[in-house]
Amino acid sequence: MSNTNNQKFASHIINTINKLKLTTLVNTLNNHLLKPNPDFWEAANVIGAYYNENDIEFKIKTKLIDTISLIREQQGQKAKSSQETTTIVFGTSGWRGLIGEDFTILNVHKATRGIIEMMKSTQFLQECGYKSFLEVQEAGILIFRDNRFMGDDFMDAAMKELAAENIRIYVAGECPTGVGSAVLTELKGAGSINFTPSHNPMGYAGIKFNPSDGGPADTNLTSIIEQKANNMTSFTPANNRYDKLETVINAADIFTNFLETKSKVFNLDKLRNWLKDNKENLCIAVDFMHGSSRGYIERVIGEELNEELLKSGALNFFNKNDDYSFHGVKPEPSAKNQAPLIKFCQNSCKKYTLAVALDPDADRIRFADCNMDIEMNLFGAIAFHHLTNRADLKGGIASTAPSSDFALEIAKIKERKIFETAVGFKNFRAPLKSGEIMMAFEESDGITFTGHTLEKCAIAGFLMALQIISTQKKNISTVYEEIQKQYGYFYPGKSGTEVKGVSVEEWQDYKKKVVNILQHDLFQINDKITVGKEDKKIVNINTIDGLKVIFEDKSWILLRPSGTEPKFRYYYEITSDTELENRDKIIKNYCQAAEQILLKARKIASVIPEKSGI
Repeated sequence: MSNTNNQKFASHIINTINKLKLTTLVNTLNNHLLKPNPDFWEAANVIGAYYNENDIEFKIKTKLIDTISLIREQQGQKAKSSQETTTIVFGTSGWRGLIGEDFTILNVHKATRGIIEMMKSTQFLQECGYKSFLEVQEAGILIFRDNRFMGDDFMDAAMKELAAENIRIYVAGECPTGVGSAVLTELKGAGSINFTPSHNPMGYAGIKFNPSDGGPADTNLTSIIEQKANNMTSFTPANNRYDKLETVINAADIFTNFLETKSKVFNLDKLRNWLKDNKENLCIAVDFMHGSSRGYIERVIGEELNEELLKSGALNFFNKNDDYSFHGVKPEPSAKNQAPLIKFCQNSCKKYTLAVALDPDADRIRFADCNMDIEMNLFGAIAFHHLTNRADLKGGIASTAPSSDFALEIAKIKERKIFETAVGFKNFRAPLKSGEIMMAFEESDGITFTGHTLEKCAIAGFLMALQIISTQKKNISTVYEEIQKQYGYFYPGKSGTEVKGVSVEEWQDYKKKVVNILQHDLFQINDKITVGKEDKKIVNINTIDGLKVIFEDKSWILLRPSGTEPKFRYYYEITSDTELENRDKIIKNYCQAAEQILLKARKIASVIPEKSGI
């Protein structure tokens, strides 16, 4: 679409909203649409947020939803027709981009061809134990997607490229990320291509590649994908038929059998019996977020028991329908999205309550019960403590630098191994494969267990929560309160800022410069940082992922760039031997201190300040 046509379409959207007499919304949309390059997807997000946060008439809400659909269809046409290539960059979890902007059919062909060329490399063949690319062709590639807009179109583009290289194709269709990881290992495939941007807003699409062991591809492989894809000087998309190479599989059945026969952590029969026996005392609320976990949890529970639990009110599903706009919200497990589930559990007045929200590809999950919201930082400690009490399981724990230290404190006291890594589940592969740990988690709502998959899996998190409740006969909030009294009080927090108006190439260059300043030019051991009215002395500096400064009282601040979006993120945690009444105020002080550190680094970098968004 030409620039003139873009501006005409932007004016059409504004005029449509104007007719609804929504002045505040129009003023906000003007900021995104009345500029040389209108930001249509951000306009769609703004419209979605407006009808979710305001009490408006049904017919007006319907018109707003129709407007989002119009934006989506227009962006979809751009994705199909665009001949502009982009720079392919794999972050902490694949390559992501905006549909119709950089994530287009052409660029999916390009990325897939980069993956194929990578699979011909010595690095990939040796790592996965293949003697030649012929063995890769015979082993095949698993391909699947979440429920995003144009998912089937992107899969079609990838399969045409795979067919051009005569590679066997296993098709799972709509399938969670963690399930795909388990299915890949069960099929003994050479790798998987998964179309998902995880929890990103409605305008995003993404692609992940996992090698044969099911874990996320590490930089030794993704860097080859990037290099092969971005060095293509002339590029013609393949248009090969793939029907003779294609095998459609039932991923839900394969995954359930995997859990029943190979899990070291879960006993499905025992768990199913407990659910059946306690259905009158249970209230379980599951928010699928219109995502790919729908149908899979039901299959794991079992069709007959699932119906029995639904009928009794013990099991309740939300947002199970198709909705490419995710009813106007950012589809992430968050406190805001969790609030209605908590209220539902409270109104049930049942003895045991559990609420979980899973993102669209079900690699992230957040927990709650009728008493409290429980993010992964908290649940990580709950789950690890539970596992350490099992005589049949050995090993330590792995988590990322921005994650809470609560679970690590438990590991230290219980003399278990600790692995602290940079962000990205790919960094957990080695200790998981070696058996040195029995659990890995990261604060961004990802978790897995020994004997499960090398990929984060929300369904595994859900089963673990149920297993803790069924074993300890307590809600998970009660378990959390008990381990706080035993090991101390940890209060994590996080925030961040976007870097707006930059290209992929500009962002890659800019974040490297800012991180270099953060890691080398700002602080040394024994320096002090003002947090609120206190001067905190730095006793340790960790640069495994951005900058993490640890203070004398075990509190800390960490700053790092996002691996998938143009954002800087900051994390912080305070600790105490006793429960803190004023923790919210203290956490706010840490957030403000982190903001000032980042602002100082960005001022020193003094690169593209006019586009910084600060």
